[in-house]
Amino acid sequence: MAVSVQSVTDIEASVSEIMEVLADVESLVDWSAAHKAVEVREADADGWPLVVWEKISQFGVSDEMVVQYEWYDGEVSWSLVESGTQKIQNARYTLTDNGDGTTHVVFDLEVDLKIKLPGMVVKKAQKAIADTATKGLRDEVLRRQD
Repeated sequence: MAVSVQSVTDIEASVSEIMEVLADVESLVDWSAAHKAVEVREADADGWPLVVWEKISQFGVSDEMVVQYEWYDGEVSWSLVESGTQKIQNARYTLTDNGDGTTHVVFDLEVDLKIKLPGMVVKKAQKAIADTATKGLRDEVLRRQD
């Protein structure tokens, strides 16, 4: 059964500054504890990642997966292409300029696992993913501003 999580925050940066961090997918290993390795397999003519391989490990579960990215103004989404442990992974960041030098960030994630995990582990993983997706992103964006 698919599970979903949403995380929301405001970041003291422009939409373009945040998109720059999100486009630097290989830096996920620096600000996401779950990401052990990331490799861009295909990018568009402007350098935006399109197909990305990721090695992740969280709560005792390791996986290698390939995801397909789509980039829009103030929005990035990705969908699972292949994975050892997941049937579905759909994620999206939606960024909205607040007009005061901050950006409203909404992260949505839907995952359906091939493997069975206790509900408590799934809930902890959801919280960790949501925290990294917003708080981790925020910390990385602000670190790059310094």
